[in-house]
Amino acid sequence: MAQSLIRPIDTSHIADLISIANETNLNHWSATGYLDELKNPLSIMLRLADDENQTIGFIVGRIVAASDNDTSVDGEIYNIGVRESRHGHGFGQMLLDSFTAKCREHEARSIWLEVRCSNSRAIRLYARNGFENVSIRTALYSDPREDGILMRRML
Repeated sequence: MAQSLIRPIDTSHIADLISIANETNLNHWSATGYLDELKNPLSIMLRLADDENQTIGFIVGRIVAASDNDTSVDGEIYNIGVRESRHGHGFGQMLLDSFTAKCREHEARSIWLEVRCSNSRAIRLYARNGFENVSIRTALYSDPREDGILMRRML
């Protein structure tokens, strides 16, 4: 699969995002939530398509003002997921690389994300990419209730 198969998300892909999110137990977003995010000019919403243009993964995040000064920006990843049948082929890495490139285009200083403490596969991916644990957020997730790890990667 080539990098060129990472494409922007549009309204026709919302059902795919919800399907992948449900399949992979991601933080729940409604169709309205994704549609609202599409309207935000600072959103980064990318999908990974297979050779038949079927969505097999996605990443959603945003460029945000850095919390510690007036002029810098950071990236935040809200959701990243790959269909379970496609795990283990580097697709999550491709999505993360594409998101990172977009953040660099915006001159972001760092990228932030939160991940379930039990999601060891994702935590390993993030650690391999230079993300470091910043803190634990108690009971961040529901269904099931679980702590989250706040992670950050400096760019």
